[in-house]
Amino acid sequence: MQLPAATQVGANTFGCLVNGQVWEANNTRTLAGKVITPTVRYHGGELQLDAFRRLQVDGPISNFHFVVGHVTGPGVYELSQSQPGRQVQLKTASGLVEYVATEPQAGTLTITRLDTTGAHPFVAGRFELRAVPGPAAPRSADLLAEVRITEGRFDIQLNP
Repeated sequence: MQLPAATQVGANTFGCLVNGQVWEANNTRTLAGKVITPTVRYHGGELQLDAFRRLQVDGPISNFHFVVGHVTGPGVYELSQSQPGRQVQLKTASGLVEYVATEPQAGTLTITRLDTTGAHPFVAGRFELRAVPGPAAPRSADLLAEVRITEGRFDIQLNP
């Protein structure tokens, strides 16, 4: 398995390395053709990005959820819940553990293209971050102390 190509055309792709292992969203659609995952909304300067894998094949993470406020266009945005208007959640397949990015400079989301006016509006870019178990995570020996996300890339059509 390899990462999806880093494109800027609204290809509805989302992928990264989770602790060195390839992770790619399912790119699942409904019968009507609506994309379920990955999805992105952009309204009033706030970008909300969601991606998941229906069947967890390998690794600790099944869901990604980013909220980044004050997005004005292409640029580098800090991914840390220590910043106002920012939220990062990585969830496990069981839903019992949530990893969060709470440290300053925990990661970045780089928007390389934000097209809000074309025939098929989309956002494309890259991301990387470090996340730790949230405060409500059950403590166990198999709980990872940290999840490292590298080589992240996304190219997703905007939802209305």
